[in-house]
Amino acid sequence: MGRREYLETKFGGKEGAARAYQPLIDTISADGLEIHLDRIRRMPNSLDAHRLIRWAEIEQLNVERLVDALFIAFFRDGRDIGRPEELAAIAESCGMGRSLAIQLLQSDADKDYVRRSDYQARQMGISAVPQFIVGGRYAVAGAQPTMLWNKVIAEIQTGDGRKTAAI
Repeated sequence: MGRREYLETKFGGKEGAARAYQPLIDTISADGLEIHLDRIRRMPNSLDAHRLIRWAEIEQLNVERLVDALFIAFFRDGRDIGRPEELAAIAESCGMGRSLAIQLLQSDADKDYVRRSDYQARQMGISAVPQFIVGGRYAVAGAQPTMLWNKVIAEIQTGDGRKTAAI
């Protein structure tokens, strides 16, 4: 599905999509990061990207590096991270063998695991990415400003009983 169509359907039209993405754009701009949403043409199915992350964990590769590479490929470069050849190239750039990545992506390996993990996350109320669970008590959804993270840290330090933090 085209990205624009996906976002407008999900958020109730062009204005709704713009409102939903404005906090992300504001946070990224304030942090001096580079993002090019206009380069994203298609909304990929991220199942295989999550499988790739799983395999990086199993292979004891730098998972953060892989996740960063996936985000850069998608949000900055507009690459289609739903395509196996894109994922294999990203995997290779992060130390995973390209041929291994292709072989695994052509299989059904870990599809059920990723789907179960997704289901469990949704049962916990996780509905946005990124989603951070901090100290096993706080769920922070989406890209958030430093102010919110400071609040979460302060609440953890003072033992405040809240379980979620959001703006």
